[in-house]
Amino acid sequence: MLLLSALVLLPLVLELLAEDGEKARPAQLLGWIRVLQSPAASLLAWACSQPEGSWAALAAAPWLVVCGLAAATGWLRATKRGGGTSLGRLCGDTALVFLGVGGAWVLADRAGYQPLNFDRAIVALTAMHFHFAGLLLPTQAGLIVRVFPESRFAARAAVGTVLGVPAVAMGITATQLGFGPAFECAAGVGLALSGMAIAVLTVRLGTERVGSWIARGLFVIAGTSLFLGMILAGCYALRSVAMPLPWLGIPAVRALHGTLNALGFGLGNVLAWTLAANRSH
Repeated sequence: MLLLSALVLLPLVLELLAEDGEKARPAQLLGWIRVLQSPAASLLAWACSQPEGSWAALAAAPWLVVCGLAAATGWLRATKRGGGTSLGRLCGDTALVFLGVGGAWVLADRAGYQPLNFDRAIVALTAMHFHFAGLLLPTQAGLIVRVFPESRFAARAAVGTVLGVPAVAMGITATQLGFGPAFECAAGVGLALSGMAIAVLTVRLGTERVGSWIARGLFVIAGTSLFLGMILAGCYALRSVAMPLPWLGIPAVRALHGTLNALGFGLGNVLAWTLAANRSH
């Protein structure tokens, strides 16, 4: 699923986030990303087939460069616009910044490094989290805000998404440091609710005249998958506070929540926007 994001989804997301009249420096960085993305993703595929260690980390290092360039692009875009940045564009900028965090965790995973003594599975899942929830969810929130600019529901869902992704990471870190699960639970539930709101709006796109009937069908599939995946995420966040579900451990979340978000929402949603954009052009 990580390689799906690296090989397939990122190039499509970059096209969706492209802006007319791009400033010189961000446009230059995007050009470098387009050049480096394919070879870096191919090396990452080889790195993921190797045992953790120096060689795997060395092969994954170019992907960190690509993710770092994406993060720099998002940061430069946001700072150059200043206070006049629209919420929709700010969400896209934030998505690119989050990808930089994902690249760092990919390198840690391939090197066998375990920050704060996190379990190896958590390191790998954090890398995936920032390649999907970090990259795709804010991107989708920003695109939806552009379609429904007057909707307070869409704006609040977008803000919750942008804040929720790092909040979940901070909550997991707080739990690991011994501060208890309360913050992790609150952040997880908050992100789940924001994601469910984005899911409802994504399904609504399928009922609007956005793109072809194939694109609208993919929007419905993507929204439904995201809604179900976020229900699982919310239940998992509540596991240690209010809703113990013995079967809903990391293996189950990885299989169910991960598959729904990566294939159903991630791939389906990006393809839907790509088809809709191609038709409008």
